[in-house]
Amino acid sequence: MLRELKEAFHRFRKEGVLLPLAYKRKSVAWFIRLEGGKARLEGPYGKREGVEPIPAPDRQRSGKASEANLKPYLLVDDARYVLGLFEEGREDEAALLHKGFKELTEKAWRETQSPHVKAVLDLLSSPELGDLREEFRQKGGKPRDLLAFKVHGVLPTELEEVQAFWARHLAEEIQGGKGYCALCGTLGPVLRIFPREVVVLGQKCQLVSFNQKAFESFGKEQAANAPLCFTCASQVVDTLDYLIRSERHSRPLYREEEGGLRNQLAVFWLSEKVEVPLETPVDLETILGAVLSGALVHSPTPPADLTQLQELLATPWTGKAWPLNLDETRFHLAVLSANKGRLVVREWLAVSLSRLKETLGRFLEGTRLVRPWGEAPQPVPVGALVQALGDGNPGLVRGLLRTAYLGTPPPHALSLAIHLLRNPKTLTPEEREGWGRLHALVAALKLWLFYGKEEAKRMAELDKERKNPAYLSGRLLAVLEEAQKRASSYTLRRTLVDRFYGAASTTPAATFGVLLRLSTTAHLPKVGQELNQAVEEILSRLDEAGGFPRTLNLVGQAEFALGFYHQRAHFRANRAGKKGESAQGGS
Repeated sequence: MLRELKEAFHRFRKEGVLLPLAYKRKSVAWFIRLEGGKARLEGPYGKREGVEPIPAPDRQRSGKASEANLKPYLLVDDARYVLGLFEEGREDEAALLHKGFKELTEKAWRETQSPHVKAVLDLLSSPELGDLREEFRQKGGKPRDLLAFKVHGVLPTELEEVQAFWARHLAEEIQGGKGYCALCGTLGPVLRIFPREVVVLGQKCQLVSFNQKAFESFGKEQAANAPLCFTCASQVVDTLDYLIRSERHSRPLYREEEGGLRNQLAVFWLSEKVEVPLETPVDLETILGAVLSGALVHSPTPPADLTQLQELLATPWTGKAWPLNLDETRFHLAVLSANKGRLVVREWLAVSLSRLKETLGRFLEGTRLVRPWGEAPQPVPVGALVQALGDGNPGLVRGLLRTAYLGTPPPHALSLAIHLLRNPKTLTPEEREGWGRLHALVAALKLWLFYGKEEAKRMAELDKERKNPAYLSGRLLAVLEEAQKRASSYTLRRTLVDRFYGAASTTPAATFGVLLRLSTTAHLPKVGQELNQAVEEILSRLDEAGGFPRTLNLVGQAEFALGFYHQRAHFRANRAGKKGESAQGGS
């Protein structure tokens, strides 16, 4: 994975999307403008003011401040470092931090001879800084507010000589003894610690951490146990940080508000950028991520990127717009979690585009399912399946990703949907958001039952020719419920499904006798021929298949759920169609 991240660095650097080494974008609240020998304080700026984050030097910084642990950022830092503004009771600490910031600026001036850096250094050494500090305090500035300098309208941190200095300075501070870099193989200084952290779903993480003797080997300390040179380590961290921050390259798969190890983020990229000439040219990398989306779809219209992906998979991947060798252009995916400051890699996949076309097509067909109200079938992405199941189990996520991208059989954990569907509030949601979850849960069962089979396409919606006893039993329960609703003119808030679904889906033979007696006496006589014929047709097919099953195993219960869902969606679609016809006839 680290080797592929290093290779991706060169691609993204060529495309101009990466920042200089050991830089990251930071939201600055205040600017100090230096022009004509005078300093002017501007701010505060918040998100509403529309000031874009600026590229600024960054490094790992933690622990209590001391002479040996100052770690100032170059030319962009908080008010404790820049102005010496102290927090209550911590005057000595602020003085120490300001001293470290000034010394770093002085070192940058000596090595770069940049007049922009010299202007900042002169301000830090002049009495005018005290006036700025007082003005900053009066305007409501806080010690932890971030400040940056602009010299004659230029951010000194954007100058190439300043960027090169920061990389040299940081390398000198975090390098240890000599060794062979595990990535480039060069003999030279290797790092004691990594240049900086990455942030995964709100938690800072170290890529490499050896903070206990138990983790160390052969007398090596800290990151020397996984030796990397500064250049390779910085390239890896900067690339991963870009991927995590980029909406184009990352998708949350599972997230809980309280955070923790169960939260999982997917990052992905291609070994080279590929644009595909559909009717509107699209970026292949972007739409391949549609399979990872974690949002439950509540609209009858599928997300645009998922629609584009379906169209793309249905076209031949040939022509000048495609790489000459699809087997050499690879799709990379990593699933990341944060564990108390350490990065956890849950999964790592690398697959060629030629194989990806086949596996993604099977996965999307496996999850394609009619919507609960009878709208056109839609596929369900991996993240939405995980969110619907409410299970951040890494094994489930890993299994689904391998099914989607590698073509392995779906994980057995999808059968959890069977138990969730026994809850009446899940089966018949009271709020709009619940229908998206219901669609995803039944799609999970369809994937589990029919992935890679010819039936997958046919079972996207109601199949009146299917003779599976469990599927027929599920259909019959939906028909009996519809009869009850029509007999009451759709005024019931609770139906027989709320009471009998669990029993009917596990022991049909013992349950349907009671339900049929109830329906034939109380409901079916009041609803006309359509539903009576549907009951007769289903019962006839059940007789041909050997009658109601005594019990249903998990596979049978999944078939039951699918039959029930299909038949319900079919009725709802018919009702919607009739309402539309009535409206058109009356207009």
